[in-house]
Amino acid sequence: MGTRIAVMDKGELQQVGTPQDLYDKPRKLFVAGFIGSPSMNFVNVTTDGTSVTGDGMSFPIPTRYRAGLTGQKDLVAGFRPEHLTIGEVPNSATIRAKADVVEFLGDEELLHVSVAGHDTDVVAVVSSENRVKPGDIVDLKLPLEKLHLFDRATGDSLAWSAVAAAVA
Repeated sequence: MGTRIAVMDKGELQQVGTPQDLYDKPRKLFVAGFIGSPSMNFVNVTTDGTSVTGDGMSFPIPTRYRAGLTGQKDLVAGFRPEHLTIGEVPNSATIRAKADVVEFLGDEELLHVSVAGHDTDVVAVVSSENRVKPGDIVDLKLPLEKLHLFDRATGDSLAWSAVAAAVA
């Protein structure tokens, strides 16, 4: 992989940056889903301005996103499979899910879980010490600093919207 990457979607430049920047700070929903393997999980959520809620989950909006909220109600929460864990994590969101498929990978397990009310599976990469079995109910923890929020209508990252609002 190069030192800088340009990501395009349908002939339109979405973002240019280092691989790490695109992974950590995607400006668009498309970029977030394009970088990383397995790809980022996306869940439709709504907001009341202070928290986001979706079927099977509810958590506070991290401060870094609040300036980027400009009246949107419909958002997409994005989170990477490798950022989910089982066990106690301070300052985290909890996602209750049912394990559908468990792929043992040695020191890790790749979980395909269903979250109530969502059509698509959520994927998590967790320690194999958890010994999850299909059918188990698990509480996946997501550190809030690893959460990404996107405007559902435009695909824009609220974090980048907040930066733009602070500069303006």
